[in-house]
Amino acid sequence: MIDENIIKDEKVAKSSKKVAKIEPVEVKVDPAAEAQAKAAANAALKAAIDANTEMSAREAEKTYVAEKKKHMMNRCKTDEVVTRTISKLYAPILGKTYSYYYNGLVVTVYCDGKPHKYPKFVAENIDKKLNSISEANTYKEVIENRQNQDSF
Repeated sequence: MIDENIIKDEKVAKSSKKVAKIEPVEVKVDPAAEAQAKAAANAALKAAIDANTEMSAREAEKTYVAEKKKHMMNRCKTDEVVTRTISKLYAPILGKTYSYYYNGLVVTVYCDGKPHKYPKFVAENIDKKLNSISEANTYKEVIENRQNQDSF
């Protein structure tokens, strides 16, 4: 059974207190603080726009690099294949194998004195690199003498 005294105690009596009305209060805003808040909001908005632009630029760059790589791979497949033999004399300078990036492609040059096949445009780039290495490692007097003799 339920005790009736407990139920009577749980009943809520009406409050005799009156609630005062709350009237709006004028809030004075400091113009300098308001201008500072607007400047901070504008700066945050600009940072968000810049971040979005930067992300878009990164994505565009990634797409460009991927397309360039595809183009270069297709060019490798379709270009004429030529043979190049790189002398062992380049091994002390470049190492036995020399790898570098050429427009997104990894090109590996073997300095072992054996013939290796490359697409023509890659072989021309290798020739330019080897010529510049030869010139950089040749005495200037020898180069000047050869230029004067037109034997270049």
